[in-house]
Parts: sequence; structure tokens; C-alpha cells
Amino acid sequence: MGAALKSMEKRATKRLPIRVLVEYESAEDFLIDYTANMSVGGMFIQTDDPLPMGTRFRLRFRVPGHDKIIETFGEVRWCVPPAEAGPMHPGMGIQFDDLKASDLELVTGLLQRWEVDELED
Repeated sequence: MGAALKSMEKRATKRLPIRVLVEYESAEDFLIDYTANMSVGGMFIQTDDPLPMGTRFRLRFRVPGHDKIIETFGEVRWCVPPAEAGPMHPGMGIQFDDLKASDLELVTGLLQRWEVDELED
């Protein structure tokens, strides 16, 4: 798990613990899981069966409060296998690839709303 923690420390953008349903494709299947956190640059998808590092795949999700489905590509940048999860959830860190400007605005808005809601609580 040391590599996963090092990867988390190198993040370029702040991730917030936002849970969103994500649909994505592997080579054989169409999968549905939830995020453990999100940022403007990517997300961590909780799964007991992470895709291999470097895998590029199509994914889609909906920002809560909006009807528009965001469809983009992502790349697996790091993994936490179930055997190494420890205090973390098993899954995979995804970097968005080819996120449209309008979709980036929706994700940014979600993150800003979440931070404001947390400050008010």
C-alpha cells in the first residue's frame, strides 16, 4: 500500500469524499460502482476488482442535482487491491482524460457546493 499512499500525496488537485454512481467499461463487462472521492482531475472508484494500472476506459456519471450525464475517458493511475486495502477502500484512482469544458464546470460546481455545505455544517 506504500505506492498508493505516495500517489495520494502527489495529487495535483484536492479530492473530496463525494459518493457518485459511476458506470464504466472493462474489456469484457459493463460495470457499476461508486466513487469514494472526486476532484476536478479524477476520482477514486471503490471496487474489489480494480482494472490494471494504465488501463484507459470510457466512464460516465451524473453530478447530483443535474440531469446531464458526463461521459469521458479515464485512465487508471493507481490501485488498492483488496488484500492491501487496510484502512483504505479497495479500488482504483482514475485520472480524467478528455473531460469537456462544460462537464468540468459541473464537476467544479459540485466540489464547490460540497465544500460550502461542509463549512456550514
